[in-house]
Amino acid sequence: MRKTKGIIAAVIVTILLIGGALAFQQNHANQASEDVTATSQSVTSSSQAASATSQSRVNHKHLSSSATKKAHKTATKPKNSTSSTNDRPHSSKAQVKTQSSAATSTKKRRATKQSAVTASKTARKAKSTKAAVAEKKVYLVVSGYKKTFFKGNVVIHGSATAFSVLQASKLKVVYQNGASVYVSSINGLAQNDVKVGSGWKYKVNNKFIDKAANLKRVSAGDRVHWYFTTAGY
Repeated sequence: MRKTKGIIAAVIVTILLIGGALAFQQNHANQASEDVTATSQSVTSSSQAASATSQSRVNHKHLSSSATKKAHKTATKPKNSTSSTNDRPHSSKAQVKTQSSAATSTKKRRATKQSAVTASKTARKAKSTKAAVAEKKVYLVVSGYKKTFFKGNVVIHGSATAFSVLQASKLKVVYQNGASVYVSSINGLAQNDVKVGSGWKYKVNNKFIDKAANLKRVSAGDRVHWYFTTAGY
Protein backbone atom coordinates (compact mmCIF):
# COMPACT_ATOMS: atom_id res chain seq x y z
CA MET A 1 0.00 0.00 0.00
CA ARG A 2 2.77 2.35 0.94
CA LYS A 3 4.67 1.35 -2.14
CA THR A 4 1.66 2.11 -4.30
CA LYS A 5 1.31 5.53 -2.72
CA GLY A 6 4.97 6.18 -3.26
CA ILE A 7 4.73 5.17 -6.85
CA ILE A 8 1.69 7.37 -7.39
CA ALA A 9 3.44 10.24 -5.71
CA ALA A 10 6.49 9.68 -7.84
CA VAL A 11 4.33 9.57 -10.93
CA ILE A 12 2.54 12.75 -9.91
CA VAL A 13 5.84 14.44 -9.19
CA THR A 14 7.14 13.24 -12.47
CA ILE A 15 4.04 14.49 -14.25
CA LEU A 16 4.32 17.78 -12.48
CA LEU A 17 7.96 18.00 -13.34
CA ILE A 18 7.24 17.10 -16.93
CA GLY A 19 4.30 19.52 -16.97
CA GLY A 20 6.48 22.23 -15.41
CA ALA A 21 9.22 21.47 -17.87
CA LEU A 22 6.74 21.57 -20.71
CA ALA A 23 5.23 24.76 -19.37
CA PHE A 24 8.68 26.28 -18.98
CA GLN A 25 9.63 25.11 -22.44
CA GLN A 26 6.37 26.46 -23.83
CA ASN A 27 6.89 29.68 -22.00
CA HIS A 28 10.48 29.84 -23.25
CA ALA A 29 9.28 29.03 -26.77
CA ASN A 30 6.63 31.71 -26.54
CA GLN A 31 9.20 34.13 -25.23
CA ALA A 32 11.56 33.21 -28.06
CA SER A 33 8.71 33.54 -30.53
CA GLU A 34 7.89 36.95 -29.11
CA ASP A 35 11.55 37.92 -29.33
CA VAL A 36 11.71 36.65 -32.89
CA THR A 37 8.52 38.48 -33.70
CA ALA A 38 9.85 41.63 -32.07
CA THR A 39 13.14 41.19 -33.84
CA SER A 40 11.28 40.54 -37.07
CA GLN A 41 9.16 43.61 -36.47
CA SER A 42 12.29 45.56 -35.61
CA VAL A 43 13.97 44.23 -38.72
CA THR A 44 10.84 44.99 -40.71
CA SER A 45 10.75 48.50 -39.22
CA SER A 46 14.44 48.89 -39.92
CA SER A 47 13.87 47.57 -43.39
CA GLN A 48 10.95 49.92 -43.84
CA ALA A 49 13.03 52.77 -42.46
CA ALA A 50 15.90 51.80 -44.72
CA SER A 51 13.46 51.51 -47.58
CA ALA A 52 12.02 54.88 -46.70
CA THR A 53 15.51 56.31 -46.39
CA SER A 54 16.46 54.72 -49.67
CA GLN A 55 13.26 55.96 -51.23
CA SER A 56 13.93 59.41 -49.76
CA ARG A 57 17.44 59.28 -51.12
CA VAL A 58 16.13 58.15 -54.47
CA ASN A 59 13.51 60.89 -54.38
CA HIS A 60 16.14 63.36 -53.22
CA LYS A 61 18.46 62.12 -55.91
CA HIS A 62 15.64 62.35 -58.42
CA LEU A 63 14.77 65.83 -57.22
CA SER A 64 18.44 66.75 -57.20
CA SER A 65 18.78 65.30 -60.68
CA SER A 66 15.68 67.21 -61.80
CA ALA A 67 16.92 70.35 -60.12
CA THR A 68 20.34 69.82 -61.68
CA LYS A 69 18.75 69.28 -65.07
CA LYS A 70 16.62 72.39 -64.61
CA ALA A 71 19.62 74.29 -63.37
CA HIS A 72 21.59 72.96 -66.29
CA LYS A 73 18.81 73.96 -68.66
CA THR A 74 18.60 77.33 -66.96
CA ALA A 75 22.35 77.63 -67.09
CA THR A 76 22.34 76.47 -70.68
CA LYS A 77 19.69 78.97 -71.72
CA PRO A 78 21.46 81.98 -70.22
CA LYS A 79 24.53 80.86 -72.09
CA ASN A 80 23.07 82.56 -75.08
CA SER A 81 22.09 85.36 -72.80
CA THR A 82 25.54 85.30 -71.29
CA SER A 83 27.00 85.09 -74.71
CA SER A 84 24.78 87.94 -75.72
CA THR A 85 25.75 89.74 -72.55
CA ASN A 86 29.37 88.99 -73.28
CA ASP A 87 28.83 90.24 -76.79
CA ARG A 88 27.23 93.38 -75.44
CA PRO A 89 30.27 94.42 -73.43
CA HIS A 90 32.38 93.83 -76.51
CA SER A 91 29.89 95.87 -78.48
CA SER A 92 29.84 98.50 -75.73
CA LYS A 93 33.64 98.53 -75.70
CA ALA A 94 33.64 98.91 -79.46
CA GLN A 95 31.09 101.72 -79.20
CA VAL A 96 33.12 103.41 -76.46
CA LYS A 97 36.26 102.99 -78.57
CA THR A 98 34.46 104.38 -81.62
CA GLN A 99 33.08 107.27 -79.59
CA SER A 100 36.53 107.89 -78.11
CA SER A 101 38.04 107.84 -81.61
CA ALA A 102 35.30 110.19 -82.83
CA ALA A 103 35.90 112.50 -79.86
CA THR A 104 39.65 112.43 -80.51
CA SER A 105 39.05 113.12 -84.20
CA THR A 106 36.70 115.98 -83.31
CA LYS A 107 39.27 117.39 -80.89
CA LYS A 108 41.96 117.12 -83.55
CA ARG A 109 39.70 118.85 -86.08
CA ARG A 110 38.90 121.56 -83.56
CA ALA A 111 42.57 121.94 -82.68
CA THR A 112 43.44 122.11 -86.38
CA LYS A 113 40.66 124.61 -86.99
CA GLN A 114 41.75 126.64 -83.96
CA SER A 115 45.34 126.53 -85.18
CA ALA A 116 44.18 127.64 -88.62
CA VAL A 117 42.13 130.47 -87.08
CA THR A 118 45.07 131.49 -84.88
CA ALA A 119 47.43 131.34 -87.85
CA SER A 120 44.95 133.36 -89.91
CA LYS A 121 44.64 135.97 -87.15
CA THR A 122 48.41 136.10 -86.78
CA ALA A 123 48.80 136.45 -90.54
CA ARG A 124 46.14 139.18 -90.65
CA LYS A 125 47.75 140.95 -87.73
CA ALA A 126 51.17 140.69 -89.34
CA LYS A 127 49.70 141.86 -92.62
CA SER A 128 47.92 144.70 -90.87
CA THR A 129 51.10 145.66 -89.04
CA LYS A 130 53.06 145.39 -92.26
CA ALA A 131 50.41 147.39 -94.05
CA ALA A 132 50.42 149.97 -91.28
CA VAL A 133 54.18 150.20 -91.55
CA ALA A 134 54.08 150.19 -95.33
CA GLU A 135 51.12 152.55 -95.65
CA LYS A 136 52.31 155.65 -93.91
CA LYS A 137 49.71 158.34 -94.11
CA VAL A 138 49.77 162.12 -94.24
CA TYR A 139 46.69 164.29 -93.85
CA LEU A 140 46.40 166.59 -96.86
CA VAL A 141 44.16 169.61 -97.47
CA VAL A 142 44.10 171.46 -100.80
CA SER A 143 42.15 174.72 -100.59
CA GLY A 144 41.39 176.68 -103.77
CA TYR A 145 39.90 180.15 -104.00
CA LYS A 146 36.77 179.89 -101.81
CA LYS A 147 36.68 176.17 -102.54
CA THR A 148 38.32 172.99 -101.14
CA PHE A 149 39.72 170.64 -103.79
CA PHE A 150 40.86 167.84 -101.51
CA LYS A 151 40.73 166.80 -97.84
CA GLY A 152 41.81 163.44 -96.50
CA ASN A 153 44.63 160.97 -95.81
CA VAL A 154 47.24 160.27 -98.42
CA VAL A 155 49.45 157.18 -98.34
CA ILE A 156 53.14 157.85 -98.66
CA HIS A 157 55.95 155.38 -99.43
CA GLY A 158 59.58 155.84 -98.51
CA SER A 159 60.85 159.39 -98.44
CA ALA A 160 57.94 161.76 -98.95
CA THR A 161 57.90 165.48 -99.59
CA ALA A 162 55.20 168.14 -99.56
CA PHE A 163 55.23 167.94 -103.37
CA SER A 164 54.94 164.10 -103.57
CA VAL A 165 52.04 164.26 -101.10
CA LEU A 166 50.30 166.75 -103.42
CA GLN A 167 50.87 164.44 -106.38
CA ALA A 168 49.42 161.52 -104.39
CA SER A 169 46.09 163.39 -104.20
CA LYS A 170 45.59 162.67 -107.94
CA LEU A 171 44.64 166.30 -108.54
CA LYS A 172 45.72 167.90 -111.79
CA VAL A 173 49.00 169.63 -110.92
CA VAL A 174 50.99 171.94 -113.22
CA TYR A 175 54.52 172.72 -112.13
CA GLN A 176 57.97 173.76 -113.32
CA ASN A 177 60.37 170.89 -112.76
CA GLY A 178 63.99 171.31 -111.72
CA ALA A 179 66.15 171.31 -108.65
CA SER A 180 63.43 173.32 -107.02
CA VAL A 181 59.90 172.49 -108.12
CA TYR A 182 57.43 175.36 -108.46
CA VAL A 183 53.68 174.60 -108.52
CA SER A 184 51.83 177.04 -110.79
CA SER A 185 48.37 175.44 -111.06
CA ILE A 186 46.24 172.91 -109.14
CA ASN A 187 43.01 171.52 -110.50
CA GLY A 188 42.80 174.29 -113.10
CA LEU A 189 43.33 177.20 -110.68
CA ALA A 190 46.59 178.91 -111.69
CA GLN A 191 48.68 181.74 -110.34
CA ASN A 192 47.46 185.29 -111.08
CA ASP A 193 43.95 183.91 -111.92
CA VAL A 194 42.26 185.94 -109.20
CA LYS A 195 44.65 188.88 -109.26
CA VAL A 196 48.25 189.66 -109.98
CA GLY A 197 50.48 188.08 -107.34
CA SER A 198 48.01 185.38 -106.38
CA GLY A 199 49.31 181.80 -106.37
CA TRP A 200 49.89 178.49 -104.49
CA LYS A 201 51.66 178.12 -101.14
CA TYR A 202 51.83 175.28 -98.57
CA LYS A 203 52.20 174.68 -94.84
CA VAL A 204 53.35 171.67 -92.86
CA ASN A 205 51.78 171.15 -89.45
CA ASN A 206 50.26 174.64 -89.77
CA LYS A 207 53.67 176.26 -90.33
CA PHE A 208 54.47 178.24 -93.49
CA ILE A 209 57.43 176.74 -95.31
CA ASP A 210 59.53 179.13 -97.43
CA LYS A 211 61.30 176.63 -99.68
CA ALA A 212 60.54 174.40 -102.65
CA ALA A 213 57.95 171.71 -101.94
CA ASN A 214 60.15 168.90 -103.29
CA LEU A 215 62.81 169.77 -100.70
CA LYS A 216 60.52 169.64 -97.66
CA ARG A 217 60.42 166.13 -96.14
CA VAL A 218 57.26 164.98 -94.39
CA SER A 219 56.59 162.02 -92.11
CA ALA A 220 53.58 159.85 -91.36
CA GLY A 221 51.08 161.76 -89.26
CA ASP A 222 52.05 165.18 -90.57
CA ARG A 223 49.44 167.63 -91.84
CA VAL A 224 50.15 169.28 -95.20
CA HIS A 225 48.04 172.20 -96.36
CA TRP A 226 48.25 173.56 -99.91
CA TYR A 227 46.28 176.78 -100.31
CA PHE A 228 45.70 179.43 -102.98
CA THR A 229 46.56 182.88 -101.64
CA THR A 230 45.89 186.39 -102.95
CA ALA A 231 48.02 188.00 -100.27
CA GLY A 232 51.32 186.61 -101.44
CA TYR A 233 51.98 184.51 -98.35
